[in-house]
Amino acid sequence: MLLSTSREILLKPLMLVSGFIEKKQTMPILSHVYIRRDGATLTVIANDSEIQACITSAIDTNGEDFIITLPGKKLQDILKVIPENSEVKLNKQDNKVVIKAGKLKYTIQSLPAEHYPLLKISDKMISEFMLEQAQLKLMLWQIQYAMADKDSRVFLNGMLFEVKNNQLRMIATDAHRLGMSSINLIQPQKSDYSVIIPRKTILELFRILENTTTPITVKVFPNQVYFECGDKQLITKVIDGKYPDYERVIPLSNDKICLVNRLSLLNAVDRVSVIGSEKTKTVTVEVSENMLTLSCRNEDQEDSLDEVEVHYNGSPIKISFNLQYLRDLLTNSIAENLQLALFDSQRSVLVTIPDEPNFKAVIMPLRI
Repeated sequence: MLLSTSREILLKPLMLVSGFIEKKQTMPILSHVYIRRDGATLTVIANDSEIQACITSAIDTNGEDFIITLPGKKLQDILKVIPENSEVKLNKQDNKVVIKAGKLKYTIQSLPAEHYPLLKISDKMISEFMLEQAQLKLMLWQIQYAMADKDSRVFLNGMLFEVKNNQLRMIATDAHRLGMSSINLIQPQKSDYSVIIPRKTILELFRILENTTTPITVKVFPNQVYFECGDKQLITKVIDGKYPDYERVIPLSNDKICLVNRLSLLNAVDRVSVIGSEKTKTVTVEVSENMLTLSCRNEDQEDSLDEVEVHYNGSPIKISFNLQYLRDLLTNSIAENLQLALFDSQRSVLVTIPDEPNFKAVIMPLRI
């Protein structure tokens, strides 16, 4: 017998690494998970040749050390249908593994573990720092929506991690919108540097982070970044490319300031969008003295309108946005109020949080 343990001991790490298990692979073994027992420690690893997740768990059952690979998606599906708190037993039979739980029995294929292409960490480290998991999770959440997805400009399909003057800046943009979140690092950094972390890594990192003050260690290498928090480790290759000069697109001369309650604005966006066009997906925003008016129109000449009270004393401005871009910005925030800095109907809008200098968002208007 390889292992006898509770269903949850196996299922929890599988759920955490499931995003790294690729169905369509040129290497069939990458659709498998790498499972290793070393004394009282069980390790589950999955990678897609670019990113690797490793989850360790403590087990209190007797047994010999082993290393096997099993089809990740299939194993996860099996464990999900096994009743909660069941005892699960794994036995190896030639090139197959038998899984038993009560009267249930499954026999699945195993591939040689020595063929599994584990990612190795570089031995030349550029930098190391620590953050609270909850802090990093919030920073990622605030801006991850602005990353491009499958853009031909590969460097946009990720998030820039930049250390400058001992401050960590995280930037995401798809060339139509931008999000930036920053924090001062406690550990002194020897020099400034930047790396572009792939979109998939960011989304999976966000998923495994917990809302806790427990720290996460980040180690930066020339072509890799390594994250470690307790029993979870993640290694990722970085995107090779030059990130755009994001500071140039952050408007500095926008002097018309509108203070708005975030939830009030989000709810109004949702209400007017019911009548919006599926083709254009546009919302028009008009700010006047202490009032913000939102409107949508569709191809059938139907329209909707709603108003939100704001703090604004500037001249009237009418500006249109991509509906989803505005909704993403409002949804991925926990701020009570947001400050919109406008210039005119043609220039980008700078969105900040009052008395919070470490967050900035930029959204470009639509030309109608």
